[in-house]
Amino acid sequence: MAKKRVLVSIRDQIYEAIQEAIVNNSYKPGEELQIDRLAEEFGVSTTPIREALIRLESSGLVDLIPNKGARVTALREQDIRDTWEVRKLLEPYAAGLTAALDIKGEIAELDAAFHRLESGLWEEELYIQSDIRLHELLFTHLTNELLKATLQKILQRSMRMRYFAEDVSKTHDQVVHEVISEHRAILRSLAARDRERTVLNVRRHIENGERRTLRAIALRNGARKD
Repeated sequence: MAKKRVLVSIRDQIYEAIQEAIVNNSYKPGEELQIDRLAEEFGVSTTPIREALIRLESSGLVDLIPNKGARVTALREQDIRDTWEVRKLLEPYAAGLTAALDIKGEIAELDAAFHRLESGLWEEELYIQSDIRLHELLFTHLTNELLKATLQKILQRSMRMRYFAEDVSKTHDQVVHEVISEHRAILRSLAARDRERTVLNVRRHIENGERRTLRAIALRNGARKD
């Protein structure tokens, strides 16, 4: 039987494109997103742009500017601490549940991608997509829809903060190596279906991510004062 094609509306495509640009920091914290300019870039009317910005505001990624557009939300230390607090509460728990599942095929595919990156074959897009897929893997197979929706929203917020931290870090290559190593440790414990080790590895990864991100914010703020 032929697979059914899933059609994505132009509204969803625009929303996802702007969201991705914010998450990977193509649109920087504090940058103004003008409705007319975005409409011209996407070749559409202003209506789907307005709708996308409203959706992005509900995700905490932009602040709306009346009659103009929106501004990408700033990255503040308290926002980082709040986001990671929720991650530390929910993500290890979800990962522990996922560790009981037989998802070896997905684990092997992701581990191969990280091995490729770790061996020196650097691909920015592969790194970003594999990073997102790993964190989604920790909850996407669960049946609690509220938990999944909450973690998906938190994932979007934290990824933007993390990529910002990696971009401004003076030791970018070292940070990326640390992240990949932590990801592969999580994948190994998931493959072994070791709940206790998975929870431990995820918690350690989250704590390290918070430390790296806070350090990056402090570095940026220090540079602004100079």
